[in-house]
Amino acid sequence: MAFGKSKNRRRQDAAQQKEAVTGAVRTHGPGLLKAILLTGLTCAGVWGTIEVRRWALTSPTFLLKETTFNGLQRAAPGELLKLSGLTVGQNLWSLDVGTLERTMSAHPWVHTVEVTRHFPSSVSVVVTEHVPVALATLGDLYLLDAEGEPFKRLQPGDKVDLPLVTGLDREGYLADEAGVRERFRQALAVADAYAATQPGKHERLSEVRVSAEGLVLLTADGQEVLLGEGETDAKLKRLARVRDELRARGLAAQVIHLDNRARPGWVAVKISSPVSERSGASR
Repeated sequence: MAFGKSKNRRRQDAAQQKEAVTGAVRTHGPGLLKAILLTGLTCAGVWGTIEVRRWALTSPTFLLKETTFNGLQRAAPGELLKLSGLTVGQNLWSLDVGTLERTMSAHPWVHTVEVTRHFPSSVSVVVTEHVPVALATLGDLYLLDAEGEPFKRLQPGDKVDLPLVTGLDREGYLADEAGVRERFRQALAVADAYAATQPGKHERLSEVRVSAEGLVLLTADGQEVLLGEGETDAKLKRLARVRDELRARGLAAQVIHLDNRARPGWVAVKISSPVSERSGASR
């Protein structure tokens, strides 16, 4: 009797399990089918991506045939190609653009570089070069750009005719690069302002000396102009008036002081004369 009850119990349990499975399929079947379908599509997509990538990296369609350069004046295409290792026949998909830009930027004349891949088979390189505006003495002579960066040591083949910025040394630059570059920019700004006054041939700027007291301008004929700090435009206008007055009198100045802090409107002049030298003051 007990055995018969047990057998009926198993039949009831089986029937309940069958009904539960049927209900689960009826309730969750669409979602389950969708999940299975998505899984299949995902696997197919991954496999397809792998195959497409393998094809792209091996297909002769994407082999580099041409590299064009724009913006080059001093740097040569061959030099940049050698630095970067970029050669004809490389696969465009495998190129690391960031690495190409970084290695080309190692060229001393290159300020910025942008590399672009043009599928299927070419690369363009747009370069912005440093533009030298002065020379700087930092142990050796360096070319200085408008941002105050000494970007390249002067070489015999660098044909430049630029004013010299002195008074700052290599040790100071290494210790405080930002501070020294700011002083360079100040000196260059004064040099630009001076050039805007259109000085004569003999008054052309030869050197800007940076000192603790301020800036000193040296001209092609050896005249020193102690400019001090600040009020550059006003001082340069005053300098032009003093020079006009000296020329009217047939005199030449060896040293012109525009750095009187106590009396900013005063100009002290040391006269250069074959007979005698005397000091004067002009308002």
